[in-house]
Amino acid sequence: MAHSRPRFLLPPDAFAIIEAAYAIDEEMGRFLTFLLYTGCRIGEALALKWETISLERSEAYIETSKNDDPRTVRLTQDSVAALGPVKVAGRVFRFHQGGHRNFIFLNAKVTACGLPPVERPKRGHRMAIPPYRLSWVTFHTFCHTWATWMRRFGGADLQGLVATGRWRDPRSAARYAHVVSHEEWDRVDSLPSIGKSVDSAVKKAKAQ
Repeated sequence: MAHSRPRFLLPPDAFAIIEAAYAIDEEMGRFLTFLLYTGCRIGEALALKWETISLERSEAYIETSKNDDPRTVRLTQDSVAALGPVKVAGRVFRFHQGGHRNFIFLNAKVTACGLPPVERPKRGHRMAIPPYRLSWVTFHTFCHTWATWMRRFGGADLQGLVATGRWRDPRSAARYAHVVSHEEWDRVDSLPSIGKSVDSAVKKAKAQ
């Protein structure tokens, strides 16, 4: 069965959401930064414990995963900075499934689009959420974005993505093959340019 192509964030939008999240709730900013730079699923990140993190080695050990395969993830400088000083023990992120976490995330996306934050509704009323450009973004979008950036900016091929341990099945990782243009597309820069032709025509007309 063919996998659908996942949607991902471009850097300006990803950074805008994270910046807005930090302004609303610092831990949400840290949480989204961790998802963006590790590719962890939300359940893996929420289960993360301080005992399994080494900032000195820039590593975090994921004990449980969807594939039931533990793995070690490399932490970027941004991830290390976001995690901050390691605590003695316990969960790294306090969020639980529910409305509070989702409400903070919603307002991070809304304000990243330049709109005023959504207010909590009064009892018995529905939340008034205005249309906004990044409404399609979910927590899992940050995981897709990591994989896409690994391909597009990090140069990781299919085997490289699978080698991170994020996927067991190469067919799942293959969903991200489309994000990097085939090198044959570099030849498009050699095609005749409309701009150059127009400039030449203008210069010829002026010379007459």
